[in-house]
Amino acid sequence: MKNTLSPKNEAKSENPNLPPRLFWEFIYEKMKWQTGYETVIERVLDRGNDHEIEELIRFYGWDKVLMVLKDRPIYLMDHCIERACKLFGINKEDTVCYKRKVERGHGWL
Repeated sequence: MKNTLSPKNEAKSENPNLPPRLFWEFIYEKMKWQTGYETVIERVLDRGNDHEIEELIRFYGWDKVLMVLKDRPIYLMDHCIERACKLFGINKEDTVCYKRKVERGHGWL
């Protein structure tokens, strides 16, 4: 993924431009984008394509997405952890989702 966004990008619009297919079990029109940011970030990092991840960073800002990736107990598939860590320039060991997998005996598959 070509990173065209910088850590200084901030949210500019009321709602992100993300497809409803990523949030199939929610009522898309009633989503609380600001209060439900952890769920949105987790879902897009785990299921989104490069364009959708760029939109996520544009909407929430680099720092907020990185904070969720590093500090919140989200779940990501192994290859998605690797992709996100590469994008943000961090090690998988610096993420809570990786540490939880190891603690639970799942290891790195």
